[in-house]
Amino acid sequence: MPFFIVLFFYILISIYQISAVADALKLIFMVESTFLEGVLFIISLFLTFTPFLGPILGIIGATFVWEWNILFSALLFFWPYLLGFLFFSLRKKSLRSHNSNSRASDIEDAEIIEEDKFK
Repeated sequence: MPFFIVLFFYILISIYQISAVADALKLIFMVESTFLEGVLFIISLFLTFTPFLGPILGIIGATFVWEWNILFSALLFFWPYLLGFLFFSLRKKSLRSHNSNSRASDIEDAEIIEEDKFK
């Protein structure tokens, strides 16, 4: 059940992101034609999930077209990067503490081997 809830919210956030990128492209290219809006929407499907280009276009669309606060629009588009950075930093700390414990046991094992050589 939690998987479907996460999937639902991911799809919902993706729809917001795609719409904001499409609106940013309409603003940048000053498109008024319905056909060209459809073409830009299809292009925005690919640009939305392009790293850094999609979020920047989305922030432009959410800030200038939808008139959102820039903080909220940045959170909408950069949340995967923030979570990735958080998980990476936490993983790095846990690996560092784990490696220091394993090194200490390796040193103790090496000392035991050295002692056995001299007996």
